[in-house]
Amino acid sequence: MFLLNFYLFIYLFIRTSFNAGLTKLLEATSQVTEMQEELLALGPQIEEKSKEIEELVEKLHKDSLVVEQIQTLVKQDEEIMAEETKVVEEYAQQATDELNAVLPFLEKALTALDSLDKAHIAELRVYTHPPPLVLTVMNAVCILLQKKPNWATAKLLLADPGFLKKLVTFDKDNLPEKVFLQLKRYVRSPDFSPSKVGLVSVACCSMCQWILALDHYHNVKQFVEPKQMQVAEAEEVLRLAHQKLVEKQRSLALLGKHQQNLEASYEESIAEKEKLATRKQLATQRLQRASVLSTALEDEMERWKVSVNKLDEKLQGIMGDALVSAVCIVYSGVLTAGYRQQLVNECLRLCVENNIPVSPKYTLVSAMTERNEVRRWEMDKWGSHSEGLPPDQYSTENAILVRSGKRWPLLIDPQRQACKWICQMEGDKLRQTHATDFNYVRTLENAMRIGESVLIQDLAETLDSNLKPILRKEIYRRGGQDFIRIGESEIGYNHNFR
Repeated sequence: MFLLNFYLFIYLFIRTSFNAGLTKLLEATSQVTEMQEELLALGPQIEEKSKEIEELVEKLHKDSLVVEQIQTLVKQDEEIMAEETKVVEEYAQQATDELNAVLPFLEKALTALDSLDKAHIAELRVYTHPPPLVLTVMNAVCILLQKKPNWATAKLLLADPGFLKKLVTFDKDNLPEKVFLQLKRYVRSPDFSPSKVGLVSVACCSMCQWILALDHYHNVKQFVEPKQMQVAEAEEVLRLAHQKLVEKQRSLALLGKHQQNLEASYEESIAEKEKLATRKQLATQRLQRASVLSTALEDEMERWKVSVNKLDEKLQGIMGDALVSAVCIVYSGVLTAGYRQQLVNECLRLCVENNIPVSPKYTLVSAMTERNEVRRWEMDKWGSHSEGLPPDQYSTENAILVRSGKRWPLLIDPQRQACKWICQMEGDKLRQTHATDFNYVRTLENAMRIGESVLIQDLAETLDSNLKPILRKEIYRRGGQDFIRIGESEIGYNHNFR
């Protein structure tokens, strides 16, 4: 039963290994097909991506020319706009400066008016027949206030408590032109000057200065107003031109963004093309390696299939094979080759009669070993020197009995072929001793403790009594450990001992 379970496990393990290898090879073959399909698909993709890149390059070139032209036009417009703006600003500043140049005189006149008080006004009101210069100044004031120019009207104005405030807050910018035309006959008089009027009246002196300042302001304004109108018109033209320029700049910005998007698409297409090319190169390399591997393992795959089939045949007949092999291991050790074959034939006949499945071409060697194992027994790694096991079936069967038997084998070996084979099979871990050595029992005890192999040579026909417990495997267990008693000594037993 042990032999059956052992070889059932071995055969199933080997068969599983072969099946795993075959599965991997089939997967590799499938992957080769997939890689071939991937390569076929990658080619058109790379060509399509190349065409796309060419179209993008051409479009980028055309768009770049358009953008450059628009940039040139916009730059020219910006320069023209800047120059025209500068001219208009200078012209506007000149008009403003000319108008502002008059304002200090007006401010000075207003300051003089502010300095007047009721006493100064009262001085004028006492006149029934004012001096000519006083009358002239007050007539001019009446004309500016759009009143009738006479002394009666003037006295009414002077009687107004808010008279001076009216003059100070006078709206100088909205007077009709006829007012200044009427005013000219007064201001052109050589006597109409603050210095001469001041000799007659302090109040009229300040009003004279104010009237002259207003007249001068009006004259300058008449000269400046056309300029201001021209500036306003030029500014409107500039505003419209600036709007057009802004539109052009916006269009240029949109074109620039569009070009950036095209450049980004170009870079993305280049990266994708390189990625596809890398995938193609990698797939090609993998396909080459996989093809080489598949070709190299094609014969191996066939061999593995044959091995799996053989293992299946062995598994079908494993029950009978194990039974016949157990009989051979137990009983055929002392038999010659002829009697061994008779024993095998008889066992095979009984298996057939009792419907026990057995391999069609059963032999002990084919059932209990593999070809590589037998080759290793018969030949070293260079294949030039024998390890000591003769290359005949009888010697191979003996080696199987030594390896698989549950009892320790006794070998009659006059030519020392078995000794040489065992020594080379066990290697340095083998302890050799002779039955004539006085301490060979101690060597056995140490080997049993640590689980080493021992080869006892030159045994006599009568065995030493110390060997009997070992040969009978009189092993007992105590405290979770196995022991064997040799004479009066209790020796710990390691099951690796042989």
